[in-house]
Amino acid sequence: MHKNLEFAEVEGEKEPCDIRIYALSTCGFCRRALAFLRNNKITFRYIYVDQLSYDLRQKVKRDLMAKFEERIGFPFAVIDGGEKVLVGFTETKYEEAFLQ
Repeated sequence: MHKNLEFAEVEGEKEPCDIRIYALSTCGFCRRALAFLRNNKITFRYIYVDQLSYDLRQKVKRDLMAKFEERIGFPFAVIDGGEKVLVGFTETKYEEAFLQ
């Protein structure tokens, strides 16, 4: 999903799963989620949705909502192509998903 979008890649020592983060560049929760992954040396990809064109931003949000039937909140983490999604950032949920 959204393979044509240019996700920034962050290399880490651990790769527990494929992680794609849809984030906002101005969001404090997004910054904490990305920092959590970096600090724990986890490989992930991310994109700042608010830096996309208006039309593309709306399409991405519609696609995410349609595919995952989740409310759209940021950060929006898609794990292993959609096996699991995390909406928002709660450190304990990220620990359970990525450090177990």
